[in-house]
Amino acid sequence: MLTVGSRLTATAIDLDYLGQGVVKHEGYVIFVPHLLNGETALIRIVKVKNQYAEAVVENRLSTSQDRINHPDEIFGGADLLHLSLQAQLDWQRRITAETLKKIGGIEVSVQDTLTDYKASNYRNKSVFHVMDSPMLKLGLYDTRNDQLIQLKTYVLADEATNQIISFLYDHPVIIDYKSCSHLIIRTNPKGEALVTIVTSKPLFKGQNDFVERLKSLDFILGITLNIRDNPRHIMGRHSICLYGDNLITEPLGNLQVSISDRSFFQVNLPVSLMAYDIIKREVIRDSVVIDAYSGIGSIGFHIANHVRKVIMIESNPESIEMANRIKDKYQLNHVDVISGQAEEVMKHLTSDVIITDPPRNGLMPEMIEEINNSLATQMFYLSCDVKTLARDLKMLSSAFEIKKVIPIRMFPQTTEMETLVILKRSVQHAST
Repeated sequence: MLTVGSRLTATAIDLDYLGQGVVKHEGYVIFVPHLLNGETALIRIVKVKNQYAEAVVENRLSTSQDRINHPDEIFGGADLLHLSLQAQLDWQRRITAETLKKIGGIEVSVQDTLTDYKASNYRNKSVFHVMDSPMLKLGLYDTRNDQLIQLKTYVLADEATNQIISFLYDHPVIIDYKSCSHLIIRTNPKGEALVTIVTSKPLFKGQNDFVERLKSLDFILGITLNIRDNPRHIMGRHSICLYGDNLITEPLGNLQVSISDRSFFQVNLPVSLMAYDIIKREVIRDSVVIDAYSGIGSIGFHIANHVRKVIMIESNPESIEMANRIKDKYQLNHVDVISGQAEEVMKHLTSDVIITDPPRNGLMPEMIEEINNSLATQMFYLSCDVKTLARDLKMLSSAFEIKKVIPIRMFPQTTEMETLVILKRSVQHAST
């Protein structure tokens, strides 16, 4: 019988949706982080429940051909860094198909995982912890002991971000670490940056030195201070501009989009645009499109020149403001930006196409009901959680048929999985 502290030699027979090795032993399923499928290791049990257990690797005895060795694999934000990119693509496709079947009862062909094959230095937004130190130190958590480790560079962050964290590593400043919690860096393809320090108060020890030090880097366009007002959220509702502007310009197809430190924008823009291009190719031409949970309108603006009308629905005031700025700047009069909850606004609209890009918890039941009862003949569902996607697709199946399921490797080296599903109105439902 397994108990905490038990040691055994075992071989992983699978890799689960969290990237953990799966071992079976004496009726237990044992989950082992950092153990790849086919690898054998001496493992130690750290938790035991009725039907499963958790373990850690004490000594790996064999090595998978898919294993990659990288010093940053200890960081929680890169929990698949030890797995080759091709193996990640195959893993995501398999997990997507298995999850759709298990949760949604959906058996469908899943396409190859969409990727640009860039496995590192792709993030245009990175969040780092301020460590407990009189001198500013930036860190990420070590998965082995849940302790922060100071960074000089980070494998997922782009070149401009790594320049900044390396600069602060080499030129530290005294700072009030008790009031400062995070440093956030946004960048664009030009190598420009917007830096945000998250604090609990509008003035902190070392603030002027911090700003003056960063100002010496000429590619930094702005430095902001964000007041954290809710411990459950990294950022608060209000930011103060300490230097430059609280704006950075990102390309979106033929458009230039200005976003602030609090705006939602895709972290891996090249792969996001690959997904948006699929929507643009597949969308019904000269159609009326509802873009629900639109954010600043990334998808809607990207396809705007291919459709008759785009109706964006968004509840975040800052995103609405940004979307209206883009609309006015490019005189996109066939784009409407509506403030409100999508499931409520949908009751008063009709369209040919519905696009949804909801948060991780997926679509509200009321939203699914509105979509099913709508006149739309085509739907695009961009999901950041395959479990809630499977649940929602099961409920949408009463009115829609799945045309394509496309996994998206938006965040290489992590277990985060994005998926684009293209649906069409079922013939039976369309005729009723």
